Amino acid sequence: MALKAIKPESKEKRLKMFVFGAAGIGKTTAAIQFPKAYIIDTEKGTDYYAKTIGKSDSVVLQTNVFDEVISEVKSLLTTKHEYRTLIIDPITQLYNSVQEKWTRVFEKHAKTEKEAEVQDFGMRYWGRVKSDFKTLQRMLASLDMNIIVTSHQKDQYGNGMQKIGVTYDSMKGDDYFYDLVFRLENQKDKRVALTVKERAEPGEQKFPPEFEWSYSNFLKFYGQNIIERIAIPIAMASEEQIKEFKTLVEIVKVDEATISQWLNKADADSFEEMKSDQIQKCIDHLKTKIKGIN
Repeated sequence: MALKAIKPESKEKRLKMFVFGAAGIGKTTAAIQFPKAYIIDTEKGTDYYAKTIGKSDSVVLQTNVFDEVISEVKSLLTTKHEYRTLIIDPITQLYNSVQEKWTRVFEKHAKTEKEAEVQDFGMRYWGRVKSDFKTLQRMLASLDMNIIVTSHQKDQYGNGMQKIGVTYDSMKGDDYFYDLVFRLENQKDKRVALTVKERAEPGEQKFPPEFEWSYSNFLKFYGQNIIERIAIPIAMASEEQIKEFKTLVEIVKVDEATISQWLNKADADSFEEMKSDQIQKCIDHLKTKIKGIN
């Protein structure tokens, strides 16, 4: 059996970053410096910046309903539009929204009244929460836009409840998904970004350990041609493809393990999350299999 691994090639990637900082530090005002932005405002922080947002040709959707955000990101992923950057400000409220959503579901189906009261639903509950969040992350990874996700900041404690620093207030491990993580501070009269993480070849980091936050600096460090290029929509699996795929799966009697393998390879949780070319390959494979049987 032939080995499938190939030598990796450098790829030009969109700017995808996670930003956190203390309350009042200016996370919103920092993020909206990016022009032509599609801003998902989860706590109405943009109410005070209508003029700034208007001048930069940006728009705002105010919602903290997770399913609505998923629907909106899917539209940005699959339709042609003029926006260059997606801002989710802050992600903390969406994480709370997902927990509330599944808390209501698990309370409704709790085995005992006590279980519903203490809300100790165990690993199945957290599995659902994480699954929803992973769905959003997969869509953001595929989205041909710059991504700025902000988060509240919280204290971090070690042994004996001793404060050892600060961290973001979102799902544990949320920072692993992003190529860049910055913490914002105000130093004198400047808003400064501290580089917490940058994925890059050793010695080839684009961002210094500390720099003044400004749109011009991001153009300088990351590249104007990447940050300001037009977004290219992605064709997702159509209703017709999904219907045909499900029919073929029934005819061929594909087992669950194989379906899970296909979904994992497509980095999807469901057929609806597969890209058009991915599901078409599965359809063509099943059709070939049926011809062989006949």
